[in-house]
Amino acid sequence: MMKTMIMILGGVAMQIWSANADTVALEQRTESFTIVLNGSAARVTPLFGPVREAEWAPTWAPHFIHPREGAQRDGVVFTTIGGNGKERLWLLTAYDAKGGRVEYVFVASGFTANEVKIQVIPDGERRCKATITYRHSALAPEGNEEVAKLDAHWAEQQRVHWETAINSVLARGGVRE
Repeated sequence: MMKTMIMILGGVAMQIWSANADTVALEQRTESFTIVLNGSAARVTPLFGPVREAEWAPTWAPHFIHPREGAQRDGVVFTTIGGNGKERLWLLTAYDAKGGRVEYVFVASGFTANEVKIQVIPDGERRCKATITYRHSALAPEGNEEVAKLDAHWAEQQRVHWETAINSVLARGGVRE
């Protein structure tokens, strides 16, 4: 199923790209930030999965398609509504809680194609560091504005937000193992 989804997403992106290739340059940017978290990598990594993210991100509201009940595993497909009001189709491409790796691809059709890669590594017995990398690619000229938001200022805002929100949940002990 995952290969089929990637082929479909790739086909959509190629159609959009070829329709716009001669008219305007489409932008792509990558930004990363690292957060320090007060919990072990084993305790923290599941918080980056599509089900558990709601524990620290109250506006996170995925609508699960496969499986309908949601899951924390490779191949999960779901949708969300972005801050710009556009529906995003997500595919969880890698989920390795033991290895501290969570990766997604999401597409806002006709707008942007995006990757999110999260790597969590131990930093002592009860601390870890998570590096989050976003890559946004415009699929149409309208997507260039969204891609342009991905800069150092954006990354710093995200770093502060993610680190504060996750550490707050960890401090309250609200995270289940």
